[in-house]
Amino acid sequence: MPSIITDLRPSPESSAIVRKLGAMTLLSELEIDFLESLQHNTVNVPAGMDFIEDGNDFNATFFVRSGWAIRYVKLGSGRRQILSYALPGDVLGLHVNFRRKASYSAAALTDLELAVVDPLRTIEISQNYPVLAAGLSWCTAREFAILGDQAVRLGRLSASERLCHLMLELWHRLRLVGDVDGPWFDMPMTQEVLADTLGLSHVHINRQMQKLKSGGLISVDKRRVRLNDIEKLIALSEFDVKHLAEFRL
Repeated sequence: MPSIITDLRPSPESSAIVRKLGAMTLLSELEIDFLESLQHNTVNVPAGMDFIEDGNDFNATFFVRSGWAIRYVKLGSGRRQILSYALPGDVLGLHVNFRRKASYSAAALTDLELAVVDPLRTIEISQNYPVLAAGLSWCTAREFAILGDQAVRLGRLSASERLCHLMLELWHRLRLVGDVDGPWFDMPMTQEVLADTLGLSHVHINRQMQKLKSGGLISVDKRRVRLNDIEKLIALSEFDVKHLAEFRL
């Protein structure tokens, strides 16, 4: 059956992964319907609960429908390093058919709604929906770019640069799925979580946040942040927008 290509991106009422993939390619109605049909089996995970454990069997693919999750590793000393954030529209365990053991842990940072997808359904995407398969490959490439940026943050950036760089990443990623309000975006992390992400102490995180606020670069309202001068933040942190830039097939 031929695809019916729409001229518009998916509506704001579409699921997050449809909005995300719709930002980089024109999806047909059949492709949108198929993606939505994959998400009928959902689970709610309360904030703080692990739903993937390092070394355990990885039996499902997860689409993040709403909320935030963290991917992390825990060292023998009990210290934790957060590798990345899974935001609405992101996929965890996309390649579960090739790797059955989890190589990281994942926990709900906020209350989280996940779609639990049978791994065989992801094979069906490759067989029957090549545009969707290309979109998911793009998601994988983008995740590598995000992990690469995290390595640069931890290895070469100063404390203030790390914080600016992370905020720019999160803003760009949320903007792709329509989850920002202009320069405002949700940032529901505690200072402990930021410390585990950026390899800094709680005290250092607090000091750098105050420095950015007093310099007028950001504003903070509870768990929301406003990027007051995005171009200046990019220059300060050497953030490469191209790593997360959307493109269209």
